[in-house]
Amino acid sequence: MEDGDQKVENEFSQQHEGGFKRSVAKQVILGLLTNFSSIAPSMSLGFSAVALPALTDISNEYVLSKNEASWFASIASLATPFGCIFSGPIADRFGRRSAMFCINVVCFIGWLIVASAYYFPEHQYAILLVGRLLTGLSTGLSSIPATIYMAEISSAKLRGVFCTWNSVFFAIGVLIIYFLGFVLKDNWGVISLITAAFPCVGMIFVSFLVPESPSWLIRKDRFDEAKHNMCNIFGAQDYIPEVQQEIEKLIKNRGVKTGNTQKSILDQVVKKVKYLIKPNCLKPFALVTTFFFFQQFSGTFVIVFYAIDIVKEAGVELDAYLTIVMIGVVRLITAMLVSYVSKIFGRRPLSLLSGSGMTVCMIALAGYILAISQGKVAQETQDSLLFLPVVLLLFYFFTSTIGFLPMPFAMCAEVFPAKIRGTASGLASGFGYFFNFITVKIYPTMIEGIGRQGVFFFYGAMALAGTVFIVALLPETKGKSLQEIEEFFDKKRPKRNSLLKESLQ
Repeated sequence: MEDGDQKVENEFSQQHEGGFKRSVAKQVILGLLTNFSSIAPSMSLGFSAVALPALTDISNEYVLSKNEASWFASIASLATPFGCIFSGPIADRFGRRSAMFCINVVCFIGWLIVASAYYFPEHQYAILLVGRLLTGLSTGLSSIPATIYMAEISSAKLRGVFCTWNSVFFAIGVLIIYFLGFVLKDNWGVISLITAAFPCVGMIFVSFLVPESPSWLIRKDRFDEAKHNMCNIFGAQDYIPEVQQEIEKLIKNRGVKTGNTQKSILDQVVKKVKYLIKPNCLKPFALVTTFFFFQQFSGTFVIVFYAIDIVKEAGVELDAYLTIVMIGVVRLITAMLVSYVSKIFGRRPLSLLSGSGMTVCMIALAGYILAISQGKVAQETQDSLLFLPVVLLLFYFFTSTIGFLPMPFAMCAEVFPAKIRGTASGLASGFGYFFNFITVKIYPTMIEGIGRQGVFFFYGAMALAGTVFIVALLPETKGKSLQEIEEFFDKKRPKRNSLLKESLQ
């Protein structure tokens, strides 16, 4: 039974020559609908950047202290890991659609609470922390379900594209919040109310337009629903042979269940832990978690949270709000580009290019700031290099978005066995956001302790270390079925099935 369960896989990849072709348009529509639920949670990432200038303005009667400001920025990241941890079990137990609906409910409540802080300033700080906790929780909840859903319902040729769409919609959310900050400036209460409208739309999409994953339905013995949804996803009117073949494959790989006894929560937890410590889960978990570590400590998310402050620290002379909108545009365009080129070049080449570019940008920016602070750059030269800091920041965001930012999340949907995919993905991304909390919380302290050039040097060094990690250990998953990826991480895998060796050829 256990070996059969381990083969649970949703491989909607087979294209039949001369037969019915599954609808690409349907896959694209479902990708748009499911990932829409990530927009409002991702706006929480950039909200601190647009709200902090007003909240820390000394003319503000309820001005936040430096410590309060750092908690306001970072507390969302403290809640996000719990969202990641909860999202997996919710998705595995109640379904992918239920997990996405839960995202929107929590996010809606959180943004309403944040907005209320603007209109009740005497209790502003406490209300803000509660609201930020909930919006941060929704960010964690949104990090996995849509990606897993698209990995399960998309073809192998398009899976690499759809698994990066979560990052695209996160970029859209950050750009929207930056744009609202540019337009409304200090009116972060109205910004919060506008943001609260997005999860309402997301609930409508999930409730009426998104069918449940057939793979999950098969594992829950809901075969008729699985057949109906598979037809829907394929864009077929009837239960055609191609759809039937996919359903039969899912049933076969699912294995045979013995008995229908309900297990206690403790038994279920023990079972999950046993799955997690098996080599075919523990090995990819260690790799993905390490990738998340380098993602966060190379500054990828810190700059999003403190965008305006960092723009000023970098010596950018342009309007700070306009600059972060430019950064948001670059992130979005790059994220959209990655969704296409990732299926051509794969994970490793893009990640290597990303880490190398981030290293160069951060070290160059740090060196430029250090040279100016030591008086080694003449004023005329500084005037001629006026746009250098903003160019370096924009290029940093471009390079980070092609690899370090999306790849750990995309890999979560691919490298774990199907039976534990939701839980393992949630735990791995939870660690990623816990690292995010640490980096965001200590940023003001680092600025005071080692200076802005020291912080940028640190981010560059971590990006370099992450690049070395990718060269040495990160396997390539492009063009591989989910079953092949699982076998690669299994201790019994044949040596010829080395994804790492193949990726280096």
